[in-house]
Amino acid sequence: MKFSFASVPVVAWLFLIVFLPNLLLIGTSFLKSSAGVILFEPSLANYARIWNSAGFWALLWRTLSFSFIACVFATMIAYPLAFYVGRVVGRNKALLTMLVVIPLWISLLMRIFAWRVILGQSGVLNAALVTSGILDAPSEAFLYSPTAVVIVFAYISVPFIFISTMGAFEKIPRDLFEASEDSGATAFQTFVHLVWPLTRRNLAIGFSLAFLVTVGDFVTPAMIGGIDGTTLGVVVSTQFGFANNWPYGAAVAVALMLSVALLLGVILALCPARGVMVGGESDQAASSAATRFGRRLGAAGFVAAIAYLYAPLAIIVLFSFNSANLQVFPLQGLTLHWYHELLQDQSLIEAARRSVVVAACVVSVSVVVGTAFALIVHYARLKGARFYEMAFALPIATPGVVLGIEMVLGTELFGIPSGITRIVVGQMSFVMPVTLLLLLVRLRRIDPSLMEASLDLGANRWQSFAHVLFPMIRGTILASAFLGLTLSADDVMVTLFLSGGSPTLPIWVFNQMRFGFTPSVNAVFSLLLVACLLAVTVASWRNASKRARVPN
Repeated sequence: MKFSFASVPVVAWLFLIVFLPNLLLIGTSFLKSSAGVILFEPSLANYARIWNSAGFWALLWRTLSFSFIACVFATMIAYPLAFYVGRVVGRNKALLTMLVVIPLWISLLMRIFAWRVILGQSGVLNAALVTSGILDAPSEAFLYSPTAVVIVFAYISVPFIFISTMGAFEKIPRDLFEASEDSGATAFQTFVHLVWPLTRRNLAIGFSLAFLVTVGDFVTPAMIGGIDGTTLGVVVSTQFGFANNWPYGAAVAVALMLSVALLLGVILALCPARGVMVGGESDQAASSAATRFGRRLGAAGFVAAIAYLYAPLAIIVLFSFNSANLQVFPLQGLTLHWYHELLQDQSLIEAARRSVVVAACVVSVSVVVGTAFALIVHYARLKGARFYEMAFALPIATPGVVLGIEMVLGTELFGIPSGITRIVVGQMSFVMPVTLLLLLVRLRRIDPSLMEASLDLGANRWQSFAHVLFPMIRGTILASAFLGLTLSADDVMVTLFLSGGSPTLPIWVFNQMRFGFTPSVNAVFSLLLVACLLAVTVASWRNASKRARVPN
């Protein structure tokens, strides 16, 4: 399948949405600012200020260490969890995987707020410690501290590391375990010389993805970190907000990106791929090396991990029925008042309506453009196709706070006003690549002879696409649309810079959490949780039904 000038729309998108915002960010970092006005006086003043600032280096160390330590703790949970699900579990593997992954679909703000409820002075943890006699009075040490930031970052990171690592465990052939056992190797030796070399690359990828998500997160430190939990993400957002010093904020963002790239480069270099795993999943339902005690221990660990992932969400739902105006534990009584209050809050209803409009626009455009670009990259045989893929993935790999300010600079250049239009453009920058990359993976698994046969039989390209190719990629398109809908509806870190006076629902909730708590926030989160779980359940049921109809 050949396309005339096929690379033109691809290059245009990359230039306008990816390269230009990055160039603007770098260029702005060399300018000056006076009384909130950017002066076109190129210099290295901002970088000299950074270099000579002890505060910057302290914040950089804090930012990187928070994310790194959190990812280490998350690895201690996710890695053995992935081994248990990928190698030990025989039945219901898909269900167990889904249980670990579902929190990714839940609102980030809800997960952050849940931990604020748990760690607060009147929260669940303090109440439990005081009741048990461990503490005489509630402690203020849990919330608004570096420890709180690390705890929440680790909580956010677990699903990312689990997803990346479990696939590697599944693909290790059973024969390798049997050969290791027959050679007299102990379980520890098998892990060191077999399992670790074959899974460390996937672990490094999952670790890096989780690190990128947390290092660019300025919402968590702002909500639960306090002064000692401040990170560079908060500094960057402040420079583009209250401080109104865009050049210095841009310089800090560039320095943060370079530091993150250097650290992740070292991590990936230390975890090279070793060996080749071919084929699909292992032909073994459960590892023969797993003893009965080991399976029970793994099951207990899995239950503990699931409790860790879902307990905070359950607490939010419980508090949504609390009759008290404050987040205190135990509950003062049960009521539906906060749910009724939502129906009378016009600002919330307007924000929800705006979120629906934004999500519909973002998903529609991203699916159409992402599908077209995937077909172009795959079938037009563009030179440097690998480069195009990496370039499209750049916004996904960019820390959220940096991507947000890049989109601000790009939309400002073209005079796009704050509000829905600017939000749609900003969110498409990271939603469309998700669709494209998922479709590329699917297209590469399709036998190319099917399209060739269709064309040889006289069908034109459109007919071949509609009747041969589209039915095979339709499921992936729907899955990417669902994922894009979730990303759009939950986004805070990019949308906060673009919304202006037109907040979406997550921004409305974020403002409620920052400037004054209202118990109706619990009700909002609970409804979002129910909607998310319902959507995931329906999608899983439809997928299972389709698989059941496929003949063996």
